[in-house]
Amino acid sequence: MKRGIIYGIIGILVILVAGFLVITLSIDSIVKSNIEEAGSQMAGTRVTVDNVSISPFSGEGTIRGFRVENPEGYSTDHAIIIDDFFIKLDIFTLFSDVINVEEIRLTGPAIYVEQTLTGNNLRTILNNLNEAADAEPGTYGSLAIGYFLMEGGSADLYTEVGGERSARVEVSSIELRDLSEEHAAEEAVRQIADQIIQQALQAAAQSGVEQLRDAIRDFFD
Repeated sequence: MKRGIIYGIIGILVILVAGFLVITLSIDSIVKSNIEEAGSQMAGTRVTVDNVSISPFSGEGTIRGFRVENPEGYSTDHAIIIDDFFIKLDIFTLFSDVINVEEIRLTGPAIYVEQTLTGNNLRTILNNLNEAADAEPGTYGSLAIGYFLMEGGSADLYTEVGGERSARVEVSSIELRDLSEEHAAEEAVRQIADQIIQQALQAAAQSGVEQLRDAIRDFFD
């Protein structure tokens, strides 16, 4: 009798642990696929994530290995690389029309600015985001983002205009609050990307490398 009770308790514990793992993996998988699929379509280039780990209890977690590849026509591999960043969201809204992201904190993102004779990579991505936001808003649902912070970022600048030049500059911090749920996901992403790209290009335009500064300033203006 006692043995049966013990086996019953063990069985219940196994079921609970298995259920917890299924829920956790489902949340991580949903967030990862949403970032990669929606991000790639909106940016017009490949967006990838190595790993997502979010607690099903607190909604807090880490997204690791976030990368935005450069569009076609550029020689460098990536436009943005973030090793890992903090996210907090309302888990239950993952299954609703409006996903509530309470907080996003990016620390030390690496941004790569490549200038060519016809434009630069970041502007190309931003143009793609603008087109996605204007074309069919709401295709990817809606996002309500309570707080966004980016700090400690750097921009690696590269151009072959007027001779090959490169430099690295710091990017100013960005703090945004209350990106309303009235915005479609495309618009929320565009607002954040616009701030990041504008800061990176402004840092490039103010760089001390004359050929690089002039080439990017002309496009920035």
